[in-house]
Amino acid sequence: MATSSNQLPVPYSSSSPPSSWDVFLSFYGKDTRRNFTSHLYSALVHAGISTFMDDFELEKGEEISSGLLNAIRGSKIFVVVLSENYAYSRWCLDELVEILTCKRTGGCLVIPVFYYVDPSDPRYQKRSFGDALDHHKKHYSVDLIDKWRSALAEIAELSGYHLKTEANENESYTIQEIVENVTKLTSTKNLLLEKYLVGIDSSIEEIYQKLSMKSNDVRVIGICGMGGIGKSTTAKAFYNMYFNNFDVSCFVDDVKQHSQEGSYPLPLFQQLWVKLFERMDYKVNNVESGIRRLKQFLSTKKTLIVVDDLEQSSYSDFLVRLCNLLSAGSRIIFTTRDANLVDIYMMRELGQTDSLELFSYHAFRQPNPPESFKELAASFVTYAGGLPLALKVLGSSLLGRTHISFWKAKLAKVQKIAEKDIQKILQLSYDELDDETQKAIFLDIAFFFIGKDKNEVVHIFESCGFFPDVGIPVLVERCLLKVDENNMFQMHNLIQDMGKEAIREEFKHGNGKRLYLSRGARLALQNLEGVEKIEGLIIDRIKSPKRHFSAKILERMPNLRLLKIIGAYHVEGNLKNSFHELRCIDWSYCPWKRFPSSFHPEKLVSLDMPCSKIKSLWKGVMPSVNLKTINLNYSRNLKVMPDFSNFTSVDKLSLRGCNNLLKLHPSIGQLTNLSHLDIGECGHLKALPETIGQLTKLHDLDLGLCVNLKWLPETIKHLTNLGSLKLGGCSNLTRLPEQLGDIKCLKMLDASSTAIEQVPDSIGHLKDLVDLRLDKCKNLRKLPEQIGNMESLKFFDASSSAIEHLPDTFACLVNLVTLHLGSCENLTSLPNSLWKLKVLRTLYLSCSPKLEQLPEQLGKMQCLERLFATGTAIEELPDSIGLLSRLEWLDLRFCNNVRSLPRSIWNLTSLKNLWLHHQNMAKMIFPDTVKDMKLESLILSCNVWLQVSRSLSSKLCNLQYLTLHDCTSRECSFLGFPVNLTNLSIVKATGEMLPELSSLKQLKHLCIEQGIGLQLIPPLPPHLETLELYQCTSLKDLPDLSSLQQMKSLYIQSGISLQSIPPLPPHLERLDLYECTSLKDLPDLSMLKELKRLSFSYCSNLKSISLKQSFLQVCRC
Repeated sequence: MATSSNQLPVPYSSSSPPSSWDVFLSFYGKDTRRNFTSHLYSALVHAGISTFMDDFELEKGEEISSGLLNAIRGSKIFVVVLSENYAYSRWCLDELVEILTCKRTGGCLVIPVFYYVDPSDPRYQKRSFGDALDHHKKHYSVDLIDKWRSALAEIAELSGYHLKTEANENESYTIQEIVENVTKLTSTKNLLLEKYLVGIDSSIEEIYQKLSMKSNDVRVIGICGMGGIGKSTTAKAFYNMYFNNFDVSCFVDDVKQHSQEGSYPLPLFQQLWVKLFERMDYKVNNVESGIRRLKQFLSTKKTLIVVDDLEQSSYSDFLVRLCNLLSAGSRIIFTTRDANLVDIYMMRELGQTDSLELFSYHAFRQPNPPESFKELAASFVTYAGGLPLALKVLGSSLLGRTHISFWKAKLAKVQKIAEKDIQKILQLSYDELDDETQKAIFLDIAFFFIGKDKNEVVHIFESCGFFPDVGIPVLVERCLLKVDENNMFQMHNLIQDMGKEAIREEFKHGNGKRLYLSRGARLALQNLEGVEKIEGLIIDRIKSPKRHFSAKILERMPNLRLLKIIGAYHVEGNLKNSFHELRCIDWSYCPWKRFPSSFHPEKLVSLDMPCSKIKSLWKGVMPSVNLKTINLNYSRNLKVMPDFSNFTSVDKLSLRGCNNLLKLHPSIGQLTNLSHLDIGECGHLKALPETIGQLTKLHDLDLGLCVNLKWLPETIKHLTNLGSLKLGGCSNLTRLPEQLGDIKCLKMLDASSTAIEQVPDSIGHLKDLVDLRLDKCKNLRKLPEQIGNMESLKFFDASSSAIEHLPDTFACLVNLVTLHLGSCENLTSLPNSLWKLKVLRTLYLSCSPKLEQLPEQLGKMQCLERLFATGTAIEELPDSIGLLSRLEWLDLRFCNNVRSLPRSIWNLTSLKNLWLHHQNMAKMIFPDTVKDMKLESLILSCNVWLQVSRSLSSKLCNLQYLTLHDCTSRECSFLGFPVNLTNLSIVKATGEMLPELSSLKQLKHLCIEQGIGLQLIPPLPPHLETLELYQCTSLKDLPDLSSLQQMKSLYIQSGISLQSIPPLPPHLERLDLYECTSLKDLPDLSMLKELKRLSFSYCSNLKSISLKQSFLQVCRC
């Protein structure tokens, strides 16, 4: 090993600067400042994207200014406009070098725009780029020239945008595409990932292939592997990359946190509702209602669901049912350590090269170690065993340690640990924290604050004198702690386990400060030594007579800072001498009706007591002037709030679901530091005090489902920092404040399911509003003309409202991405100017029965991807529809006035889902020649399919999902299908027999619904996995199933004539029989070793079954 240097140069920063800009624009001012770049900057800003563009010519100094350098290092995405004279600017080249450094070390994205230059020019330094470097050789060193040359070659290899002179490019289209791309990349749905990821691309590609993302069936996969190997990171990265390809998507990462023993899968249903539809007011009471609701909303939507850390054995049945209700093309991914039940992707350890790169980034902030540290770095990598978590923690613990002697000493410690003993490797990083307050912060979070809001916890740590502004960044930097995209503390399970082990070790040595009492323990603390040292206590459903414990126990803990009680325990005795040091109390279902007069924790910062029986808060003296957070959600006995004048430090007040709360005290206006106020679901609250307008720091106000709230005070206009106002479900709210437009910072307004009759004209002043929800406003008939002034609006929902038409100014909402107008019973027309919504991607018009036509120039909506017009009165589609080159989904089911389709529809080469079934469609017009189509899903009436299959069968090579309606006996005999079909559904089959199916070698799912005349099913294809038969009331026998080696599921509903079932497939996992009233016997089930679920309902003549599986789940017998 080279030993010429015993010190490592300190990197310019121990951590990357926070991202203060979404996009940084790099360009040569004289070429593009006043045209392309200025137009791009304006479009990005109007799309709500934080964009840095240097407003002055840089060439005033010899080096990049520190301000510009910080802007580069603080940006997420770089758009580099490579114009003809770009390389003549030394400053542009220096910018480019710094940008590519950020790409390599920080994982930032770089998008080149080749502005009327060929990519080969910068790649090989030809033409103006070569001339420019020759010019620079006269003034700058060879090393600097080589650095610039390498940077130009590197950026030219990246994919981006190319404007060509000969193509007569429309620059506005390119700008539009860049904005769309950046909008996706900066979407608030993007999950927070570490900046430096290694070896993850190949995993994402393999998962993509295993999921067959281009196929149109529903697929599920489990990402499996040991703790610390990167399952969650891989799942998040996959989600970020592909969620925009789905109609709806969600990432659920807190199932365990919301679960209680025996409650699954209800918590997962609840989280799916919250995250898929962003509606906190949905409540799932039981599994069946959850299934029905999800099916109602997801049956026509391509859905991506990712669930992190799922105990698969507990949720296996749920996964099966979820797959059955999702729409074509949907995907479910979950991470788990259980690799037994479904298709899995097994995570592998990183190889030596990737391991060294990941370790080096965390130890040196560069991809490779310096020469003098290479051998030492390789030794550390060996002991990490390819585990990303161990590599990150070990590397981070060495960051900034510049002496080789320290590295050798640390390596000696590591070498004493058995290889791959991850817990002990992690313990080293904890042991080497700089001081005791950092250790205290780490242990408190591991013990008490996982999943808690960072800002709330910081207040607690500040009160304890722990200096969280120093300690928390250290823990994050050393990979012992994460702060997620919702500002919540998260910690890897293994790191949290290490923290709990450290807590147990403290107790062993008589220094225990944190105590967890769980089931099986008794409150015999009187005999526990060292109890007076305890600072944190969790009481979790312990054994205690009558669920009581004595205050004397707590009196023995004078240093108690953190108290969490899980369950409705009564505290007996006087609390006068207790809680002098208490900062946080977390007690769900507290049985107190009022706070004891002796309870005055003078240092309390956080009061978290949801679902309590509290009727009123303190009277007179407040327990703490430092109180920052009050959470009394769903404390249904709470009727009045006290004088708030002593609460002036409170930052967050949550009273959601306090259904008997009658009013707020007028002194609430004195909460001058309040930023979050949640009083949703307070059913008896009728009005807000006028003083609400004094809350000038308020950012979030949630009044959703206050069903008796009738009006808002006009003083609400003074809430100048309000960003989110939620009024959804206030069914008696008849009007919005006239001066609503004065709330200039408002970004989200939800007034859905209210009784408002009009929207105030001042709404046009809300220039920053992004999300407007007016759905289910049954009295709202029109919108003001001023709505067109909301230039930032991206999402608008007025579905199920009484709106009759849209104002012409609606077309001025140039950044609108999603427009919901479904179930608007009075909607008769759309403005012809709607085509000006150039970035609109989704247009929902379904179930608006009076809507008779679409805009004639619909085809100019170049970004439109999904058009849903189910159940409308439209009579024809405009010819211009064929210009919608990006349209992927067209739903025209039950449009009974549409008799034919325009010839241009076959120009929709991106179309994947075409749903046309209705009772009156008699013919379709076909052109002489049709391009190959991408159709994957098709719903038609049977007679129309006969036309399509004859004319277009060779063009439907991608078709996988086909649903046919109203198949007569004669039509069935002529039916043919594409050989690649994987899903076939036949609805309302009146014939006695189905067409021949055995040739469909790829068919996996066959569903027959309302097969009233069906008496015989032909031999089934060999790879069939699921057979579903609904209301086939004449069917007496099933075909031979025993040879179907891949069949997993058989569902039969209302098979009232079915008398027997033949021998079943050997690998069957699920058998559901419902209302098979003639069925008397089942074949022997004892040989079905993989059968996991057996369900019977209303099979009144079924006498007995034969089975031996002890693990079988038997339902509804």
